[in-house]
Amino acid sequence: MDKKSAIISILVVATFVVTLFIPKFYAYIIYGKANFNALPFYFRILLCHGTSLLLCFLVTFYLASFSFKKMLEMLGLNKGIGIAFILALFAALPQILGMQYLHGFNKEVSFADVWINGIHPGYNEEIVFRGFVIGILVRYAKWPAIIPIVLSSLLFAMGHLYQANNFPESIVVFCTAFGVGAGFYMFYKYTNWNLWFPLFLHSFMDTASTISNWHGNITMSFQDNIFRGATIILAIYLSYRIYKKEKMNNIPLKQEVV
Repeated sequence: MDKKSAIISILVVATFVVTLFIPKFYAYIIYGKANFNALPFYFRILLCHGTSLLLCFLVTFYLASFSFKKMLEMLGLNKGIGIAFILALFAALPQILGMQYLHGFNKEVSFADVWINGIHPGYNEEIVFRGFVIGILVRYAKWPAIIPIVLSSLLFAMGHLYQANNFPESIVVFCTAFGVGAGFYMFYKYTNWNLWFPLFLHSFMDTASTISNWHGNITMSFQDNIFRGATIILAIYLSYRIYKKEKMNNIPLKQEVV
């Protein structure tokens, strides 16, 4: 590992570790635990995740030599937002329609619910886990893909364990979330490092559950998984088609830091 790769690695890993302690920073240093817990739930989520995103953007901006354009490129946010939105929506349609068919529309859902439980996880988790951690370490620090994929997917899965009610369920939730984390990295890579596709897909899939009367965790029921599986299959197909098109056009899948 050369000096540049080492610096990138240290900054990215250190920043990611810091983001894990942001809730404790606000709870024990800024507000005090009791006052922090008394804040509205949605505000706490946006505050902590917003700070995490800001740190990731600032560090990437520094690594990009203070070039906004290069920063977006390093995070995979510099291209194809329109086509990514359309393709992600098309891929998510089976789950969106399926959840409505199985559970019906949730008439009590609010915009805040849709934002926090549907849209927000998509852009927050994809930018931090896939764009910042995995993307930069693999594309610019030259890490073997398996290391950041396993580490980030491990932490991604641990972050979903709150959905389980007992130990056996925790195992199922953990394995499902781990697979989801690894899968979304593959969507990122095989769309020529266009983070918008997994970001929109993630948001649409979460929103499909949020606006329905579904109640459960990431594992879902057998019937739910039929429609989710159809969405994943469509996403895999679309990612593969994009990959083949880029390969035929001789557009390199890896980009180097200038």
